[in-house]
Amino acid sequence: MTFSILAYDPITESYGGASATGNICVGGLVLRGNPLSGVSASQGSEPSTLWGEDILKYTGDGLDAETAIYKTIRKDKGKERRQLSVIDKKGNSSVFSGKENSSIIDEIVSKNLVLSGNILSNKDILNSMRKKYIEHQDKDFILRLFRALQEGNKAGGDKRGIFSASILIVSRRSPPISLRVDYSTNPLKKLKELINKSNTKDYTNWLNSLPVVSDPYKIEKR
Repeated sequence: MTFSILAYDPITESYGGASATGNICVGGLVLRGNPLSGVSASQGSEPSTLWGEDILKYTGDGLDAETAIYKTIRKDKGKERRQLSVIDKKGNSSVFSGKENSSIIDEIVSKNLVLSGNILSNKDILNSMRKKYIEHQDKDFILRLFRALQEGNKAGGDKRGIFSASILIVSRRSPPISLRVDYSTNPLKKLKELINKSNTKDYTNWLNSLPVVSDPYKIEKR
């Protein structure tokens, strides 16, 4: 139902994810992140609404991505209808793709980067997303994630089309960014409008005045 990219950006020390689907509310259902434990995407034909947060508890305790996935899914009798990807605190990534997800199912795993998808229109989508993300090293993290998502859709995306899209970024040094288009006939256009709004000077100045993990009692100087 969904195609997703998760990444860790060592320069900004940020975890991020971007997802799109042929259903509604992809951001609320799929992406989860914690600057102290990593980022996850829980999706599939019948996705678990619990896996995404459960796995970040394991990575937060110091487990590596592969072990955290094993512990998260091992007791779930419906796991073969689900898909789970994660990046842990050290940038290690892993994916579980259940065999009973609707085809086409795919995944790409590398250091600081993981892509996953199901009900895809073809097997080139995730590789196209990975290439686009790597090509835009000079862009802001949020734009790199968006460009990858855009490229995935251009390459075919969800074979039913897409109706919702989202981006999530978490960092110790910055407030979280969670942008969601829950339903639209052109969700990527709407998501880009949200990104543009979030990059305005007034908004970024206000956002940067807020408490963060690295400075929990931060207060704006007047």
